[in-house]
Amino acid sequence: MQRVDGLSTFLRSNRFILQMIIITNMSASPTRWTKQLKTIVDIVYGSESPLTADEVYSKARKRLPNISLGTVYRNLNKLVDEGLLSETKLGNVSAFIRHPFTNATFECERCRRLFCVPYDIRNPDMEKAVGMRVNRWSLRIIGICKECDAKCT
Repeated sequence: MQRVDGLSTFLRSNRFILQMIIITNMSASPTRWTKQLKTIVDIVYGSESPLTADEVYSKARKRLPNISLGTVYRNLNKLVDEGLLSETKLGNVSAFIRHPFTNATFECERCRRLFCVPYDIRNPDMEKAVGMRVNRWSLRIIGICKECDAKCT
């Protein structure tokens, strides 16, 4: 897990390199690197926890007051389709997580917050275990977070 954490730290501290990797990896042609897309990438990759589209929209409006919720959704979905973000569900609401990062989340049953969980499964290992080709995976753990648990005791 050390390699993933180190790469994640490197990419967060080197935004220009991250942006170049994202532009290079986006297969839709031609992909325009708009200020809206850049802002959304900065917001999601700058977060330590998953963000809903509304949270991304709220933060983006502080930087770009004229950005629309539709633009945020379109860009988040584009980044998910390209494999540059992961999407997880919080009830019936989608939350978005940066890559490279674990695709495992912990959801608190009391406060409904999502936390990223440091859990690493490599696709080849999973493919070997299940005997099928794995394109992507997610793990959702549900329980009670430390803060809520401390309030109950």
